[in-house]
Amino acid sequence: MKAVHSLTHRPRPPRQAPQRGVILLVALVVLLVMTLTGLALVRTSTQGAGMAGSLALKQGATSGADLGLERGMAQLDALYSAGGATLEADSDGGYFASHDPRAPLDWSQANLVTEDDGLGNKVEFLIHRLCRDAGRWDAAGQSCVLPQELECPGSSETAGSVSSCNARPMYRITARATGPRSTLSLVQMTMY
Repeated sequence: MKAVHSLTHRPRPPRQAPQRGVILLVALVVLLVMTLTGLALVRTSTQGAGMAGSLALKQGATSGADLGLERGMAQLDALYSAGGATLEADSDGGYFASHDPRAPLDWSQANLVTEDDGLGNKVEFLIHRLCRDAGRWDAAGQSCVLPQELECPGSSETAGSVSSCNARPMYRITARATGPRSTLSLVQMTMY
């Protein structure tokens, strides 16, 4: 006997549209944006750390230059103690009895305080007597910057007039600290 096969109709599944990879393209664009954002964040944080490090080096160099000022004051006190004649001529150790304010500082003749102050800074200083010429500060024809005080006669005179209550000229101490990453700090003080 013949078997009867019943033909049953199964419904066909609906046709799917061919995939075009749009989702893949969107995912790649999002991944690219996230990568660029991450790189920008890393760069920003690296720059911030670098600037903080540079600021710390600059503060360390300024502290080292302050050490140079202190040593310069000590040397000037020693020169005063040795007598007035020691202040009338240049001496070894960065002391100059005259100075042209238009001339650049000659650091090759500076007094070296230290090659390394513990923070990697080389510290040195120069002392300049603020006089046009070497020799006695009160000699005829000499021109020195003298300290002004409120009680000094002539302190209310016109600008540029100089009269002194003190028997000594002014001195300028300049200290320089050079450190890591080309850090440079210059500090100055004027005293009499």
